[in-house]
Amino acid sequence: MDLPDGWTTNTVRVNGVELRYYRTGDGPTVVLAHGFYSNGRCWERLAADLADEYELVMYDARGHGRSDAPESGYGIEDRVADLVGLVGALSLDDPILVGHSMGGSTAAWTAATHPDLPRAVVLEDPAGVHGPPDTGPDERARMVRENVREWSNRSFEELVADHDDREPALARRLAVANAECRPQIAEITREGYPPLVDAFPDIECPTLVLKADADPATRAADLDLADELTDGRLVHVPDAGHCVLRDEYEAAYAELRTFFRRLSFDADY
Repeated sequence: MDLPDGWTTNTVRVNGVELRYYRTGDGPTVVLAHGFYSNGRCWERLAADLADEYELVMYDARGHGRSDAPESGYGIEDRVADLVGLVGALSLDDPILVGHSMGGSTAAWTAATHPDLPRAVVLEDPAGVHGPPDTGPDERARMVRENVREWSNRSFEELVADHDDREPALARRLAVANAECRPQIAEITREGYPPLVDAFPDIECPTLVLKADADPATRAADLDLADELTDGRLVHVPDAGHCVLRDEYEAAYAELRTFFRRLSFDADY
C-alpha cells in the first residue's frame, strides 16, 4: 500500500467489522471521515498541512478502501457505531471530528447522539442538508452498483483520467479509492441520509459547516439550518462545489484553521 511519508496504518475490529485506519502527526487528535466513493488516504493534503500541530486519524468506512464490506449494516446507526467504536478502540481523547459528505453525516450524527465524545465538529458539505434526492432508493442503489462494476472493468489509467481536473497525485488517490469500492456500498444510498435538521439541535460542541457555493435562496436555507446549532457557524466557500476542500482549498483551509485556532484559545482560557 502506497502511504505518504510519516503515515502508519493498522486495523481495528469494531461493531463487527475490521476497519483500516491511518495515523500521522502529533498533538490534539483530529478524526477524519471521508465521503462516498473515497477512502482515508484521500485526506493526504489536509493531513500534511495539519500534522505539525495535530494527530490525524483517518479511516476507511465500511465497504470503502481496505475496510470490510459486509452485506448489511450501512445505515446511519451502523456508521456512527463504527466511528464511535474506532475512537474507543484507539483510546482517542476528546477528538475533533471532520467529515465530508457521507462522512459529514456520520460526524454530525455522532456528535448529536454522543455529545460527550467530540471536542468539536467540522462538516464539509455534509449529506442530509437538503433532504432526499429525486431518485428512489432502488434506483440509487442500482446506479452505485453499476458504477462500481464499471470501475472494476477499467484500467487504472482510465480511472485516473476521470479525475484529470485534479492535480496528478490526488487524481491517482481518487482513482485508487474508486477501484477499492465494493458493491455493498450501494446499501448506503438505499438507506439514504437522515435530515440534519433533526441532528443539529442536539449537537452541543462547537461546529463549523463548510458549504459549497450556492444561489441566494439555497444560501438562506443553509443559514437557517445552521441556526439550529447550539454553537455553530456555516460558511459558503465562494466557487466551491461539493468537494469544498478540493475545489477551493486555500479558502476552505483558512476557515478550518481559524476554527481550530479559536478552539485552542478557548482551551487556554
